[in-house]
Amino acid sequence: MNLYTMYILFVYSNKTDPCTIKSCFDLSRGLKKYAHTYEIDYRELNDEVVSAYDVIIFQRLGANGIVIENLYAQRMFHLITTYHHQKRFIYMIDDLVFEDQNQLPKKLMSACHAVICPNDNLANEAKPYNIHTYVLRTYIDMKQTVKIKGANDHIGYDMAWVSTGALGKAFIKEIMDHLRQDMDIRMIAISGDVRYFSGIKGIASYPFLPYDDMIAIVKNVNILLNPVIINDRFVTPRIEERSKKSAKEFFDCKSEIKYAIAGGTKTAIITSKTAPYLYAIKHMENGFLVDNRVEDWVKAIKQLYHHKRLRRRIIRNAHKDVKKRYTLEYGAKKAYALFRDILSQPIQSP
Repeated sequence: MNLYTMYILFVYSNKTDPCTIKSCFDLSRGLKKYAHTYEIDYRELNDEVVSAYDVIIFQRLGANGIVIENLYAQRMFHLITTYHHQKRFIYMIDDLVFEDQNQLPKKLMSACHAVICPNDNLANEAKPYNIHTYVLRTYIDMKQTVKIKGANDHIGYDMAWVSTGALGKAFIKEIMDHLRQDMDIRMIAISGDVRYFSGIKGIASYPFLPYDDMIAIVKNVNILLNPVIINDRFVTPRIEERSKKSAKEFFDCKSEIKYAIAGGTKTAIITSKTAPYLYAIKHMENGFLVDNRVEDWVKAIKQLYHHKRLRRRIIRNAHKDVKKRYTLEYGAKKAYALFRDILSQPIQSP
């Protein structure tokens, strides 16, 4: 097997999912500098396709809400068994949702040669099912991000909050209620619950947007908010029911993608103290780390809002760090090194 002409296949189940776009299509594009890559829907997977590739990556299959029909699940396991000694199968997962679809993520982790996760916490959760577990931290396509221009119709807003599941929406509203008692501050909310902020003064609410549109909005603000509320009455019960873990364990297994976005868009991030952000951020150096008390968030926002020199220094440091450690180019280089290592490992019987 020639490591310098590696053939890598990404297998996905939801091509419009933001995580799939990043971890499948973006990563595939970034890897083309090192290898031949291709992406395919899981329903198209067969012997002919598998036989043409060295590395087959199952990207979030069974862990992103898309139900994998039993026929296709059986076919995947059959192909893994058939080609176990010829190919390398990798399961890539970025959420602590191992119990989904009758534990399909657990079964795929156990069947594959290796597992890739976005941080050490999730890797440790995965190791009981596969000792060959690797960490590939998050990234953004900096070249694409730089090209995106700020949206002209969103000039004049001070902050942005972005959440696919609208986690922390009540907390955000409470923060804004306090701030607007003595400040004329405006925020853009991009979330999975656009109606929640409808009609609230100082907040422009939008549904969750494609990456380019979201970046265009964030580029026009100075501060990006990332409250991770582990006792959110709207979201926490569903998270704990789905993951069979505590909300704290769940969020400690996420990536620091909002930090990468903040650095890429030159905004200053204020975030809760979850494991990925504690890893990425030094308080008041490249971001703000805040406890989940409204008064602490109000204080942090006012500090960044009023102190331009501090805000600019944080933005400058974060931008420099993201350009160094969180670009697609850096992630692709790391991924290629992981694949080479996995290919070099002796194969054990399934």
